[in-house]
Amino acid sequence: MATYKNIKGFEIQYLDSDPTTSNVGQVWYNSTTKTLKGTTAGGVTLGTWASGGNLTIARVRLAGAGTQTAGLAFGGGSSTPNNATQNATEEYDGSSWTNGGNLNTGRRSLAGAGTQTAGLGFGGYTPPATYRNESEEYDGSSWTEGNNLNTGRGYLAGFGIQTAALAVGGAKSPSFALSNDVEQYNGTSWSEIAEINTARYSLQGAGTTTAGLAFGGRTPSPTFNNESEEWNGSSWTEGNNLNTARGYFAGFGIQTAALAAGGNVPGSPAITANTEGYDGTSWTEVNNLATARRQLKGNGTQTAGLVYGGTTGSNTAATEEFTVPEFVTKTFTVS
Repeated sequence: MATYKNIKGFEIQYLDSDPTTSNVGQVWYNSTTKTLKGTTAGGVTLGTWASGGNLTIARVRLAGAGTQTAGLAFGGGSSTPNNATQNATEEYDGSSWTNGGNLNTGRRSLAGAGTQTAGLGFGGYTPPATYRNESEEYDGSSWTEGNNLNTGRGYLAGFGIQTAALAVGGAKSPSFALSNDVEQYNGTSWSEIAEINTARYSLQGAGTTTAGLAFGGRTPSPTFNNESEEWNGSSWTEGNNLNTARGYFAGFGIQTAALAAGGNVPGSPAITANTEGYDGTSWTEVNNLATARRQLKGNGTQTAGLVYGGTTGSNTAATEEFTVPEFVTKTFTVS
C-alpha cells in the first residue's frame, strides 16, 4: 500500500503547534491537539470583510480608484448642507483617509479609473439637471483638466488606468435618458467605440480596455438589472447574470475576478449587504458586507478590495476591506 512518504517523498511532520506560514498542500500532525492538518488554497468564497478607517466626509454617489492600501475617493454628495455636491478628494493608506487636492469641478455620480497617484475622474451630474462631460487627471496631489467626454453623462461606469480607460453607459440628456454609449480614453482624448448591448445607469465596471466587464445597474425605474457584459477590446458579449439584480452598488476587480457589493435591490428592505464574486464565467455568493448600504464606491482587487461611503438611510463614512486568504488550514477527519 502506498504511504504518504512514497507519494510525496517525505514523512508527515509532527509539530506541537500549527505553522504560521505554510505552502498549499502541506500536511502535518499537531501533537498538542492530536489532529492531522493541512493547507488548501484560499478563494473568494473564503473572503471576509473588516472595518477600515472612516472617510473624513460621509458622502454618497462618489467615485474612486486605486487599491486597498492606496485608494482614492473623490466627488459625490454630502448631507451637510442639504445633499451638497462635493469636490473633495481623500487618499487611503490601508488604515486611514487623509485629504488630497480638490476636483476642479465638484459633481456626484461620476466615474473613476487609475491609481492613487495617476487617477482619472470623468462624467457626473450636478443638480438640477446637468450631465457633466469633464475629465480630470490626478497626479497624487492635484487635479488637472483633460479633454471632455463626447457625451456628457452621470451614473456611468468606469475602469482602466489614467492613460487607457473606458466610460460605459449611464444617464444623459434629455431628462435622464438611458445611455449605452461607450468611450475610450487614450490619455489625451475620448473616442466613441462599440456600445453595450443593454442601456443602463448606476452600473459598475472592472478590468482593462482590452478585457473589461460591465455589470448590474438600472433600466427604467423601478427595474434593477443583473446582466453582465464582457469586453474584448472591440465588442461586448453577454456573460452570465448576477444572482441579485442591483443598482447603486460597488464593483471592482478584473474581467475574470470581479466583486459586486451592496446597492439597491428589489423588494423591502431595498438596501442590501449582498456580495458576489465573478470568476470569468459565473457569479457566486460570498460573505456579505457588515453594513448594508447603497450609493457606495469600491476599488482594488477581488482578493484585496475596499468599499466606502454610501447611505444606510443616512450618509455614512464607513470603510470596509475585503480580504481573501492565500491558504486556509483544514483538519482532516475519517469522514
